[in-house]
Amino acid sequence: MHCSTDGVVPNRSFERRPSSSMAGRRPSHFFKIILPSTMDDKKLRIPAKFVREFGDELSDVATLTVPNNGHFWQVGLEKANKEIWFQNGWQDFMESHSILYGYFLVFRYEESSKFHVLVFDNTATEIQYTWSKKRKLEDKVDIMESDDAKRSSRRDKLKENEMSNSDEFSGGKHEENRAMVSRGRERAVQAAKMLKPTSPSFMSILPCHIREQRRLYVPVRFAKKHLIGRPFVSLQTCDGKQWHARCSHFSRSSYYITNGWEEFRRDNNLEEGDVCVFELIKMNPVVLYVSIFHVSV
Repeated sequence: MHCSTDGVVPNRSFERRPSSSMAGRRPSHFFKIILPSTMDDKKLRIPAKFVREFGDELSDVATLTVPNNGHFWQVGLEKANKEIWFQNGWQDFMESHSILYGYFLVFRYEESSKFHVLVFDNTATEIQYTWSKKRKLEDKVDIMESDDAKRSSRRDKLKENEMSNSDEFSGGKHEENRAMVSRGRERAVQAAKMLKPTSPSFMSILPCHIREQRRLYVPVRFAKKHLIGRPFVSLQTCDGKQWHARCSHFSRSSYYITNGWEEFRRDNNLEEGDVCVFELIKMNPVVLYVSIFHVSV
């Protein structure tokens, strides 16, 4: 049996129904399997059989919806040589749902160029349809706070409780300072999010004991994809200067930039709450371009 990456799901009835009206007609379905060419082309071809039957009804813009999240996408339709493609806006739809090579999409055509879409991942399981304005950026940038930072945050809360039980004035000053750092950190994070790197990247929020820290935690997903088998890394800033460091992993879920990190931190005056975005700009040898957003900015 011939296997195709797309197709029209047949109707149970063999009676041909008129294509001029949706009245009394069940919605028609077709499926698409996402191929590498789909990822590269940033557009998706609608099956020829579907186009022959419904192409005359389609306008220049289609509306795509998915289950349960209340959002819809306006996607331009490119028409040429009796073929129709989802094009302008298709990439946004793909990125919003983290659609990857091998995913399986089922389209239900309703009417007036409206399609309801079901998305199945590489395990043949339907995805969770979550979406937000931040989703597109966060697919490219891992926003993380290291385990050390989380432990530090817990210690800070304990210290604040201790101070509140001692001197009221001193405790108040401490809380005020912590609040100022928190507000500065939030501004730095928002500034970093505006960067929108195009290469693989991750974001790190520096913890309160940064001066004592001789290593920087790297998100597992980034490390496994880009750093495994590469023990050395260069950190580069906007002036072209580089610092040589080492990539180390102490367990399957703990990856760090170690030797060289302390010098980089010191030379660039990194402090608590500062935000760094590490962007992979070269693979052999590994070079990470570091954009720094200071709390004071």
